Amino acid sequence: MSRTSGLSASERVIIGLLTFFLIIAFTLELYWIVYNDSLVARADHHLFARLFQIYGDADRAYFDRITPMAIGLEQINVFVTQIVNVWLIWAIVQRVYYRHVLQLLVGSYLTYSVVLYFWAAHVTGYPDMRYQSPYTFFLFYAPNLPWLLGYAYMSLDSVRHLCARLRRDPGAA
Repeated sequence: MSRTSGLSASERVIIGLLTFFLIIAFTLELYWIVYNDSLVARADHHLFARLFQIYGDADRAYFDRITPMAIGLEQINVFVTQIVNVWLIWAIVQRVYYRHVLQLLVGSYLTYSVVLYFWAAHVTGYPDMRYQSPYTFFLFYAPNLPWLLGYAYMSLDSVRHLCARLRRDPGAA
């Protein structure tokens, strides 16, 4: 019997989310890191560049007004966060004792980063939004929701498990 056959539904959902995030990181986001300086020129003939052109109506920092901050954040996401995501998948499958602590850290960090991205844009009046309309607000928020909701779910799952463990063994704290 394989280790994955004994995984709970929640664990399978989390592994599925992490796999989705890994695939996006090593395709779309890696493409952006490599070609961010030529997206405008590539938009007519490269699918990923075209997708960034569309998203650029909502946040030009990811298309034609790219900032060093955006580059740095995406590099951390692709080259650091994904290593931690693979580590978390391994910890879930291997049932490592610190799995929920790691999951809570990763989930909290990524949930916070998406909330910070949304909040910073909101309090500054969405300066990188080409124009403000229901369409551009949808474009800004909807593609980022899987990260917000997925990592928030992971955080809550770990909080639930860790609190249950503390209720069973109050001396563990």
